[in-house]
Formats: sequence, C-alpha cells, structure tokens
Amino acid sequence: MKTCRIVLLGISIVLVVVSFNIGLTDDLLLHMATTTSTDNTGLLDYLAPLFEADTGIELRWIAVGTGKALLLGKNCDVDVLMVHSPPAEREYIESGYGVERHQFMYNDFIIVGPPDDPAGIRGLPVREALTQLNRLQILFVSRGDDSGTHKKEIFLWTTMQDLPFRNVISGIFKQVRVCSPRS
Repeated sequence: MKTCRIVLLGISIVLVVVSFNIGLTDDLLLHMATTTSTDNTGLLDYLAPLFEADTGIELRWIAVGTGKALLLGKNCDVDVLMVHSPPAEREYIESGYGVERHQFMYNDFIIVGPPDDPAGIRGLPVREALTQLNRLQILFVSRGDDSGTHKKEIFLWTTMQDLPFRNVISGIFKQVRVCSPRS
C-alpha cells in the first residue's frame, strides 16, 4: 500500500504541475492521452477518483498507441501524455511540443513463443534470443500499431537485418494469434 501511495503522490504532483503550467480551464478537467497498455492495467481507473478527491480536478483520458498519443499532444487535443517510448518522447520535447518529461514507469519487453520453445530461446537475454531467431530464420511479428511496444520491436528488429519480419497492424492480441501454432 505504501508503494501505491508513493505512485499516487508522484502522479498527482506531475499532473498538478503540468495542469497549472498549461493553463487549466475553469471547468477543472485534465485531458490525458495514455497508452492502451496503461489503460488495460486499471491503474487510471483506480487513481482518477483519488486524484480528483485530492485536487478537485477531474481526469479524463483516451487510450491509444504512443504514436497517436503524441499526435494528440502535438495537436493540443490533450493536456498531458502518459506514454512509453523514451526516444519518441525526447524528440517530442526537443521539437517544442512538450515542456517536461518525467519517467515514472517502465515496461518489460518479452519474447513470446510456443510452450515447447523450438527456437531454444527461453531464458536468454533479448539480444541473444534475437540472434538465435535470426540464425534459425524464424519470423519476427510486430504489432505494427505505432505504439511504444511497436517502436521497441522495430528498434530490436533493425539490429537483426536478416530476421524475417511481419507487421500485423492491429495490436497485441492479433500479434499473439498470428504467432500461435497452427493446428
């Protein structure tokens, strides 16, 4: 519970500082674009009422991929972003679209495959696993949705020039289905 309160306090401070820096309107609404990954955790559903009780500001959010969230920010359609692609976030700030960047969460990137692990990559660090997949010419499937996860997949894939690649262009659930063994 202590960790939850620290996270809530950190998010509250960031959101309040950002909201006052952008000239919050009189209706006390803070519009945020976040990622589907964050939204799917239920974290914002839990924190939003606590944030409103603490600040009097209602938090409303839209869950999209990082690329779309950054575009919403560039277009001034939202007040704050919660995304997960540090290189894209730095570029966003350096291009003058944002004021500050605060990292308060991180993702674990995992490679998913069949339970019998025919490539023999279980337990290997990501780079070694990709080297093995490349050696075996096993298809690398990406979400293809311009999310932070997709950006990381593209970065990893570009380190393995000969690795077969396919974009599924519709998110993680289709990505997992495409990778599932056929009967």
